Amino acid sequence: MHEVRGMDHIGLTVPDMEEATEFFKKVFGAKVCYDVHTPEMPPQRGESAKRNVNLPEGAGIDHIRLLRIGNTPCIELFHIKANNQSVIDTIVHYGLTHLAFYTDNIQLTAKKFVEAGGKLCSDPHPLPSEIEGGEMNDWVYGQAPWGSLIELISYSSGIHYPENSDAERWTPEKRKR
Repeated sequence: MHEVRGMDHIGLTVPDMEEATEFFKKVFGAKVCYDVHTPEMPPQRGESAKRNVNLPEGAGIDHIRLLRIGNTPCIELFHIKANNQSVIDTIVHYGLTHLAFYTDNIQLTAKKFVEAGGKLCSDPHPLPSEIEGGEMNDWVYGQAPWGSLIELISYSSGIHYPENSDAERWTPEKRKR
């Protein structure tokens, strides 16, 4: 029996915890699970932080919050004070490059994204491949107010899995009307 049951959370470092929380609430209906570490607590730093999360010398984690969006893994937001921080704002860099959120109404979600302070890279447009293509299958990339890339995707017309597919991708259950 395989013991890994799924993805638990995705970590995202943000420059302003409250701004990021409000953004995720306004656009995606995020709910705060809890704060793992609050600004009232001493910052996580030093040798133990280096060992635990490879935090560089001089940096300090002063706030960690867990958010839940729908029936997906949580997002763990970090606020870290450090020198030389930058944003991964393009998919060319190695490592985690973006978060993608499934939506039933990409036009409405894109509108909320912009209203909440995000910037779309283009208008929503059809998914390009034969596998993911379909009348109701659209996507768009955007940048959160602090610059992180976020993808909005909808494939309600379905995915045309090839015969050699080992698994189907996670897709939220259709809403009961």
